[in-house]
Amino acid sequence: MDREKVFHELMETLYETTRLMSDYHSVPRTYGTEDELYMVEAHTLNLIGDQIKTNTSEIAAMTNRTKGAISQMIDKLVKKGLVAKYKNPDNHREMIIELTPKGKIVYNYHKKLDTEEFRKPLKNLEHLTTEDFQKFIIMLKTIIKWQ
Repeated sequence: MDREKVFHELMETLYETTRLMSDYHSVPRTYGTEDELYMVEAHTLNLIGDQIKTNTSEIAAMTNRTKGAISQMIDKLVKKGLVAKYKNPDNHREMIIELTPKGKIVYNYHKKLDTEEFRKPLKNLEHLTTEDFQKFIIMLKTIIKWQ
C-alpha cells in the first residue's frame, strides 16, 4: 500500500476508535461512591485532582471546551458534593476549584481503574516498543493540531 492509502486507513481506524469511545463515554458509571458519573465528569475530576488548585479557565484550556461548558459541569459536580469552589483570596474575580473528600474517592478509584483497564490492551501490544507508543503519541498530537 502507498503512504496515502495507509494514512487513510489510519484515519478510518481512528474514526472507528472515537465512535467506540464515544459509545463507552455515554454510559454513566460509579467510581467508588453512589454517584453515577459520565466519563467526561470523571475525567474532569481527574484534571482537578491532578492540580493543587485550579479554575474554570485552566480546565477549559486543558479540555478545549468553553469556560461556560466547564462552569456548568463544575456546578453539577458541586451539587454532587465532589468538588468545592471558592473565591481566590488573592483575586476575588477568580473561583478556585478543588476536590472534596468524596471527590478524592472518585479520583483515586478512577485512577486505579484506568491503570487496571489499560493493562488489558497493553498485553496484546507486547510486540510494540515504548518508542512505537511515543511515535504514535506524536502522530496523534499532530493530527489533533490539524483540527
